[in-house]
Order: sequence, then C-alpha cells, then structure tokens
Amino acid sequence: MDDPEAVWHALSPDGLAAGILGVTIFFSITTTIMLLLRAYVRTTHRLNGMEDYLMYIGGVLNLGHNAVVMYACFTGLGTRDAKLNLPIMIEGAKAVTVWQLLYIISSPFIKVSICANLIRVAMKRRYTIPLQAMSGLAIAMSVMAFIVVFIQCRPFEASWTGQGKCITVDVIIIPTYVFSAANILVDWVVSILPAFIVWNLQLRRKLKLLSFGILGVGVLASIATIIRMPYIPSYAATSDKLYKIGFIILWTVVELSLGILAGSLPSLRKFFKSLSKDQSTGEHGNIYGSDLVTIGGGGNSAKPQRSAAYELNTTVVGRKSESRDGNSDGVTDGDNDSTSRIIHVTRNVTQTREWERLS
Repeated sequence: MDDPEAVWHALSPDGLAAGILGVTIFFSITTTIMLLLRAYVRTTHRLNGMEDYLMYIGGVLNLGHNAVVMYACFTGLGTRDAKLNLPIMIEGAKAVTVWQLLYIISSPFIKVSICANLIRVAMKRRYTIPLQAMSGLAIAMSVMAFIVVFIQCRPFEASWTGQGKCITVDVIIIPTYVFSAANILVDWVVSILPAFIVWNLQLRRKLKLLSFGILGVGVLASIATIIRMPYIPSYAATSDKLYKIGFIILWTVVELSLGILAGSLPSLRKFFKSLSKDQSTGEHGNIYGSDLVTIGGGGNSAKPQRSAAYELNTTVVGRKSESRDGNSDGVTDGDNDSTSRIIHVTRNVTQTREWERLS
C-alpha cells in the first residue's frame, strides 16, 4: 500500500463492492425506465408541471450520482485497505467526495418534486403548510451540507489527497446526522399526509390499498436512511475507510432510487386507468361523473376528452290500414280493421357519453 512506485489501476469489484455495483446498476435501470414512462405519459397528454420538471432534473442528477458510485466500486469503494495502494485510495476518496456533492444536490429535487405534487392535490392548508415546510427544510439542509463539504478542507483537493488543512472529522459527522434526520422527517411527512388525503377520497377498497402500497415505497426510502445512520461514524475511520463508507453509499443509492419510484409511480397511465374505473362521487353524490383529483394527475379541465357513442333502437308499433281499393289511409290505432297489418318504425337514437382520459 505504501509502495512509492504504485500506480492507479481499476480493481475487480468483489464482496461489498460487487454488491454496491449490482444494486446501483439495478436501480439505475429501473429509475430510468420509470422516468421515461413518466415523461412519455405526461408529455403526450400535455400534463407536465413543476413537479415533473423537478423530478426529471433530480433523475438526471441521480444517474450522474449512480455513475460516480459505479466508478468508485472500481477504485476502492467497498474494498478493504489490504487490497488497495495509495493512488487507488486517493482516487477512491475523490470519488466519495464527488458522490457527496451529487447526493446533496439531487436529493432536494426529488423530495421537493414529491411535495409540490402533493401541494397541488391537497388544497387544504392543514396539508399544504406542512408540505411547504418540508420543501423548505429539504432545501435548507442541502445548502448546509453543500457548504460543509466545500469548507471542510483547504485547499478543496485536500479532501482526498490529505495534503492540506481539514476540519476535525467529528465536526463533520454532526451535520451529517442532522441532514439524515431531516431526510427521515421529510420522507415520513410526504408518506403519511397522502394517506389522509387518499383515505378521504371515495375510492373502492382495492384502489385505496393500491394507493397505500405506492405511498409505502416512500416509507421504505426513509427506512433506508435509518439503516444508513449507524454507519455515519465511518467517515472518521482510520482503517478500511472506503470499505465502511461503502455501506453508507449503498443505502444512499436505495434511498434516492425509492424516492424517484415513489414519486413517479402515481403518474403512470396504468395507475390512472385503474382510477378511471372507480365510481367515485363528489360530495353531492354525482353518480355520472367525478371530479376526482389524483396524486400525480391534474384536474378534469386540463385533460382531453374522448366520447363513446352508443346506438339505441326504439320501435314504434302501429297499424297500417288499407281501403277496399288498396290505397293507404295512414297509421291508425284501430282494432276493428281486419285488413290492417302491423308495421315497425325503428328510430335510431345516438347517446354520447363523455369519458375522461386519465393519465
């Protein structure tokens, strides 16, 4: 490890490093597919709003975040010191620093996107005020963490080279705990509040359970953050530091990815298609339609309509009588004309029913 002639070379990830790499690749693929589907549905139906653009930005940043994590797996992340030389350790520490910055930047975009979506749906102040507060908290914590990362060492390169003056690591750990606690609070608030919103909607039990299942994905994101917290002291480790930090990064990948999935699932066409089959009613019991506002969808006025026409046949029964000379004298209701014969007049009635295209 102290060989002065040692040079950097890519490692073959195994053990924890291989696990981090596999999880990161898996979530990179799933979140990309989810975001592409969301973008397709929302753009096709001209429903893109601020929450969508925030999620798109957060998703792109998350892909950059995951790319750095995958690269770090080849340069010491999740690997014990015995298998590393000094150049690999320095490059690994540099990758960790870049990872921190990308995580700090991408996280608020994802969380604020979810909050903005819920604010648009939850019209009541008892819901919107806490969501606005959580958005502000997510942004404030990210700004604080970003500043801490940049001021921890002078020059900045000393964060990975060790050649410079750095703040005591114990001082850095405290803001990390605060940042994690704030993330947990935001995740729980944006997961619990929608449960009250959905509960008050007049949905079938099956659709409520589906909604709760989707919201539960957001709870899993906070659980990932909770699991990560005991590993925070790894930043102060004097040996196997990159190996121990690997656990922090692993659960961070899970946290961000589940946040993207939880924030994007309701926007998929399949979800709204299932809601369109529900016979939800408004407060006045309108059984013919519904102004149901869904998480991830817009109001009825913003959505294109499609109509379905049905043709109904109405049969009018009458008698057509003839005079002795064979000439018709019209349609009568008489029963005493033995020469009368029944005729059928069919009237075509077209009924048009407007369906909302939910997306």
